[in-house]
Formats: sequence, structure tokens, C-alpha cells
Amino acid sequence: MRGLLARWWARPAVRRRAAVVVAGAGTVLAVLGVFTGRWGVVVVAIVLLGLAAALGPARIRR
Repeated sequence: MRGLLARWWARPAVRRRAAVVVAGAGTVLAVLGVFTGRWGVVVVAIVLLGLAAALGPARIRR
């Protein structure tokens, strides 16, 4: 099962889709945080955007 998950996650399309979803959530949180003045939400959004960059298909190592 672990090998199956590793092969599935190694596909660039899966990693790109995950990165897009996380980046979208981070962007929405950043906009909401800035407009409502909740700077803690902005910090969480920055962390999510960094995670999205790390999830991208360019990070696949073989």
C-alpha cells in the first residue's frame, strides 16, 4: 500500500493539483486576512503558500 501511494504521489499531475489547491487556499486566506486586519491569518496564509511551493512537481526527487 505504501508503494502504491508513493507511486501515485510521484506523478507530476497529482503534485501540481495538490499545489494548486493549497496555493488557492493560501491566497484566499491572505486576502481575507488583509481585508479584515487579522494578521495571524496572513501568517498562516504565508505558511500555506510556502507549503504549496514545496509540493510542486519540481520537487520530485528520484
